[in-house]
Amino acid sequence: MFQLTKLEHTFRLQPHLLTLSLHEAIKGELERLFVDKVIANLGLCISVYDIASINGGFIFANEGAPTYTVKFRLIIFKPFVGEILSARLIESNADGLRCKFVYITDFE
Repeated sequence: MFQLTKLEHTFRLQPHLLTLSLHEAIKGELERLFVDKVIANLGLCISVYDIASINGGFIFANEGAPTYTVKFRLIIFKPFVGEILSARLIESNADGLRCKFVYITDFE
């Protein structure tokens, strides 16, 4: 149900984030881009697990921000086909449901 997935992404790091350490700024930007979003053919991104490498830091012409290529791993929520999730409903509103998982079983 939970999987570690390796990804590579290239993005510009905004200048106001350069006051933070590079690792902290990049992790924050990755969380802003990916956490709580569904990635096609992967699943729902839960968290940034770790950062494997950071390359780049180039400032291209007419841009005021460095561009980095980052290799990292995400924790992805993707239930398997036939998996049954049992949960207790905590809250329901216009935004969706909040549940507490009780147990997880395989359907046979």
